[in-house]
Amino acid sequence: MLKVNPKILATLLPLIIVALFNLGCKAREISGNYPMDTLQSAPEQIEVQNTKLTLETYLWRDFMPISPPDGKPLIAVIRIKAQDSMEFPTSIISDKLWIINGQEIWETEFTNEEQIASNSTPSLLEKVARGGPKWESGVEVDVIIRIIDENNHTYLLKTSNQLINRTD
Repeated sequence: MLKVNPKILATLLPLIIVALFNLGCKAREISGNYPMDTLQSAPEQIEVQNTKLTLETYLWRDFMPISPPDGKPLIAVIRIKAQDSMEFPTSIISDKLWIINGQEIWETEFTNEEQIASNSTPSLLEKVARGGPKWESGVEVDVIIRIIDENNHTYLLKTSNQLINRTD
């Protein structure tokens, strides 16, 4: 059996408990577990750091000849747009995506393919998610993302009735 000096244990144990508590609080603060009704009631415009934000999407499944017969999984390109041609705040991130098709939900994190606003489009942040479900093309879905500001405040932002396109 391992013997531990009681003085060292008495010193380290409170520090370990505080560290674990802080990690647990942070994880709960930005947890991705939202009920369906919370996701569906997300607003279609939010204001973060004095900037109004909306969503634009392009969703598609690839059915090109090199694809499997039933097509490739859903890909989502999400553009978070700062309204009134405002520059997109660099301190804002988006880490999570939900796409709702009827009673089905695809929940995922974005890939590392983020495209930060360029000089030609300083009001946009583009994110990509891959490997989604093989839902039918031609259906409309609701798209929700989570945004986190520099103070770890979280926001949900939605756009409704987005078409799943098809490439042949």
